[in-house]
Amino acid sequence: MGNKKRGYDWEDKVVKIFIKKGWKAIRLGSPSVHLPDVLAINDQKNMIVAVEAKASKDDKIYVPLAEITRLFNFLEMFGAYKRKEAVLAIKFLKVKGKKMREEFYRLNCIPERSLSFSRNSEVNIKCLSRW
Repeated sequence: MGNKKRGYDWEDKVVKIFIKKGWKAIRLGSPSVHLPDVLAINDQKNMIVAVEAKASKDDKIYVPLAEITRLFNFLEMFGAYKRKEAVLAIKFLKVKGKKMREEFYRLNCIPERSLSFSRNSEVNIKCLSRW
């Protein structure tokens, strides 16, 4: 399975997770359109969530600062929503001798630099909290 296919599969799963929890959610398209990977809306909570989804079979996942900044800029267009959240959906795929790991993080601010996640280490980044 290629990298793009893994990424698309993870984005689709993220959409299904939101829908199962009663949200409206959609994949927004390819990276070339410079939009978040997933958009989720919950009218009851008056909330919109922009998600950047990353999946890898490697032990590290890198999230460029430009993609993080793009999440925040995208959310600014939706002034009607009282709650706006930028979320990273990180998935380390199962490979021989290594477990799968899925994590969701809320970005509380734009970090000073790009972010890197490791398969076997706890995340301790100032701008992140579990979602």
